[in-house]
Amino acid sequence: MDDETKLTQDEELKQLVVERLKALPAGLKMSIGSDGIFSAKELIERVESGDRIGAKIMQVQLAFLRSLKSGVLLQDDLIS
Repeated sequence: MDDETKLTQDEELKQLVVERLKALPAGLKMSIGSDGIFSAKELIERVESGDRIGAKIMQVQLAFLRSLKSGVLLQDDLIS
């Protein structure tokens, strides 16, 4: 994969995470460990800026989507 393709792919993943964050209910706040409590708008800003918290949000969101894709979250023992 060349640098341009990787950059495009990274931007698409970032946009996917931003869109997921935009879908959060209004007023919802998320605690990010000892880093504090953030609104969806603040998390979007962090993801777009690419800081440490934004990178963590990207990592968590992508791990969730990969789990969903692999069916981990749909196993009967998790639903019951």
